[in-house]
Amino acid sequence: MTHNLDSTATAVVTHDVHWIPITESRPPYGAKCFVIDKAQGIAYVRLYHPNDGWTHWHPMFTFAKE
Repeated sequence: MTHNLDSTATAVVTHDVHWIPITESRPPYGAKCFVIDKAQGIAYVRLYHPNDGWTHWHPMFTFAKE
């Protein structure tokens, strides 16, 4: 995984992990995941509900197996 600071130097971003558009693949209803509204640009860890207005989502991360 490659990551570095964004152009404002206020966030660390990755270049090989991307948000999943909700129009392509919806998370399970009521499942905890990362959600974001692309226009607002603020991500949250929330339970997914279809009518909340999110545009993209991502599954929760896990630790690598040792």
